[in-house]
Amino acid sequence: MLRRRPLRAKSRLKVKSPLSKRGKSRRKKKDDADMERLRPIVIERDKGKCILCGKPYQEIHHIKYRSACGKSTLENLCCLCWHCHRVKIHDGIHPKEYRKALQGILKERYGYEYEN
Repeated sequence: MLRRRPLRAKSRLKVKSPLSKRGKSRRKKKDDADMERLRPIVIERDKGKCILCGKPYQEIHHIKYRSACGKSTLENLCCLCWHCHRVKIHDGIHPKEYRKALQGILKERYGYEYEN
């Protein structure tokens, strides 16, 4: 036989959590604005081509992921085609190696310095 939980009082059900209507944080909004501001500069820098395979770019990629506190700076953004971005980097089995390869390409071409 199933055991039932006791019903909660209606007054408790009406109270909404302050977390239920959360929007974007200030940091996320600022990062999105920086990304949109830098997008044309990154496209011009990479000549509108994927820096891995040379096909026309389709997406802008954060080399250090935003979830890992990667910022939207010129050194952290690059142009990639759909296949390289989705298949090789995000769904691939060696994302750290691709990140190092992307950093190496940008360091070689533009002289950016990266921390290890």
